[in-house]
Amino acid sequence: MENSRRTSRWRELPLTLPAECAGLVTDLRELKARSGLNLAELAEATAISKSSWERYLNGKQFPPRHAVAALCQVVGETDAGILARWALADAAWSCREHGIAADRVRSSPTTEHAAAVGPHDPAPPRHPGPLHRALLAASVFITRRPRTATAGVVLACAAMITPAAIYHMAHGATRASRARPPVCRLGSCEGRNPRTTACEDPVTVASHTADDGTRLEIRLSPSCRAGWIRTRPTHKGFRIEITGPGGHRQSAVVTTLPSDQGPVTTAMISAAHPARLRACYYPSARQPGRECFDGADAPA
Repeated sequence: MENSRRTSRWRELPLTLPAECAGLVTDLRELKARSGLNLAELAEATAISKSSWERYLNGKQFPPRHAVAALCQVVGETDAGILARWALADAAWSCREHGIAADRVRSSPTTEHAAAVGPHDPAPPRHPGPLHRALLAASVFITRRPRTATAGVVLACAAMITPAAIYHMAHGATRASRARPPVCRLGSCEGRNPRTTACEDPVTVASHTADDGTRLEIRLSPSCRAGWIRTRPTHKGFRIEITGPGGHRQSAVVTTLPSDQGPVTTAMISAAHPARLRACYYPSARQPGRECFDGADAPA
């Protein structure tokens, strides 16, 4: 239901957009909605301009592969499936572009001028070559059997798309298997927003359910070696705080509930030794006291 509310504001996709491309754009819109970011925040998180994302998400321009991978990275989505769909859409988009080029050649001024040449300016007679004879035979066949010809064109297009899709899937899986460099690491992650930093593979290393039912998690990015607290608020007016080695702290005070009912996080903190992270929950100013737990069960 949440995704439908977010995607309802998008423009209708162009009717000329191939089905594979339309499906890919719909997937990207859903990932963008899940990220909870607007276009400006998405541009900052992926280092791709806001105007480019507007064109990609409205079907005006085909998104490059690195843009799709960057969006998957922002939302923490495994990208193998969507990159396979990207390969099919890329082949379909290329097929459409070649079709447009052919239409332009057929309607070029040079062709129209040649058709306008009258009897007073006859062209010298030429004997048709093998290619000319083949084209004439194809033209007669299309005129007499349009349905069969259309089916042949579809099969030919599919024959071109399938090898390209297999190639992209195979090479995409190889590239995806390579380790990506972390966006930040240890101290350079300190104070940054984990929802826009896109550190890979966050895992929950410890969790706790407070007396009032609020569930808290210590999250860790092994590649960035940074941690943070994540919770889904049930009420406003509470505070969460994460403490690292040396007494460094990051905290977040919830004064209003998120409109999208999404999670609330603290900023990131260096986590060279995850077991030494400690999380504390303060229910509200009217209800003194706190509940704390640590990452003692986290991997070293």
